[in-house]
Amino acid sequence: MTSINKTKWYLLSFLLGGAVGCAIALLYAPESGRHLRKDIRRKTNDYIEDGKKIVSDTWNDAKETAESALESANEFLNSGMEKVMRKTEKQKKL
Repeated sequence: MTSINKTKWYLLSFLLGGAVGCAIALLYAPESGRHLRKDIRRKTNDYIEDGKKIVSDTWNDAKETAESALESANEFLNSGMEKVMRKTEKQKKL
């Protein structure tokens, strides 16, 4: 395994262990089962909504960055084409 893959594996293992630990801690909390399940459901829905918002924001940021890069590339290409055309016209006149 490469070091990047090992790092990803360690990070994923750490996050998964944390999630399992949180779930176990919640299950052993001194609340009634019904109340605890309601809290878990509410928190899970909150996390899902937060995740959707983060994904949406990240997608929009990536889209804007890609559009900006495409515009810059087009401007660069057009300026290069104009330079080539000017030099070609200049050479034709000679």
